[in-house]
Amino acid sequence: MVYSNFYARFHAARQKVGVVFRAVGNLRSTRWYLAAISVLQLLAWLQAFYIYRNLAGALLVRHYNVDLGIDLVGDASQIFYYPLFALGIFALNFVIAAQSREHRNFKIFTQLLLAAALVFTLLINVTLFFVYLINFR
Repeated sequence: MVYSNFYARFHAARQKVGVVFRAVGNLRSTRWYLAAISVLQLLAWLQAFYIYRNLAGALLVRHYNVDLGIDLVGDASQIFYYPLFALGIFALNFVIAAQSREHRNFKIFTQLLLAAALVFTLLINVTLFFVYLINFR
């Protein structure tokens, strides 16, 4: 009896979550944002794997200041924090957009939040490109 009660609650919660995320997924602009963010996320992860795999030593130069030189060095595995942070920002923005589905400006909120996630993911890709240039050129 306890098992069936737990399963019924779980199934009801899963259906509610599905309705919330379907509200965001039904917008045409959301599909374009999701496609662009997915491509940029894939590119960011590929850049991170490439940098990690081709790094000669165990240290990674993460930031270079023109006036002072190298000012941020870390472990090579820290390169994966960049795409992971972008993925976290995207997930957070998507959940916030899904929670605002009953607001009268739902479409505008969704576009603003997903556009911010897209720009952030693009900036992470630029950051990874410059980390590549610092370490290999």
